[in-house]
Amino acid sequence: MLDVKHTSDGDLDFSTGDVRYDTSDYQHQKDILLSQKGYYKEHPELGADLLGHVNETDMEDLLRTVKKEFAADGMTVSKVSVNAIGELETDARYEDD
Repeated sequence: MLDVKHTSDGDLDFSTGDVRYDTSDYQHQKDILLSQKGYYKEHPELGADLLGHVNETDMEDLLRTVKKEFAADGMTVSKVSVNAIGELETDARYEDD
């Protein structure tokens, strides 16, 4: 899926002097992970609230939430897990890609 490219800070990418477009799967995943329910007016039910799970001990709840939210946004989810050093790893793509 193509969309406006963002920098790592979340700003629009004007590095070429104009708006850049790029594959947006990872940007959409980041947006879903960080947003809370109600954040998007058009889709108030969307959002995994990753920061709300920071001190949780039950990682399974987070993993279920991430899978559910990615799938609800139209992604095919192959993997959602936490690696040995505590980083969230995902493998999800939009079906039209």
